Amino acid sequence: MEILVPIIAIIMVFSIPLAAILGSYYLKLQKLNISQNGDDGTIKDLRQQVGHLMAENDEVKDRLKNLEHILSADARRINLDYEKEQIKMDQQNKFNS
Repeated sequence: MEILVPIIAIIMVFSIPLAAILGSYYLKLQKLNISQNGDDGTIKDLRQQVGHLMAENDEVKDRLKNLEHILSADARRINLDYEKEQIKMDQQNKFNS
């Protein structure tokens, strides 16, 4: 009987913190499972938004390619000096009116 008291004391000293650690791990695991299961609708919404954004990104890329083609064509190059003169003339006519 005298030997049982120290053995029980040692078991209690190690088992209580171990039980607390395992209990907190179990609670965290349960919270994680609940948070993942409750967000199915949110995940679907996010996937749908990403799909829309990817489609919009492809459209913007196509438009950019078209603009690059227009600006790089030598026959259709904009004469910037002519455009600057037109802006000056428009501003003068605006102030003279």
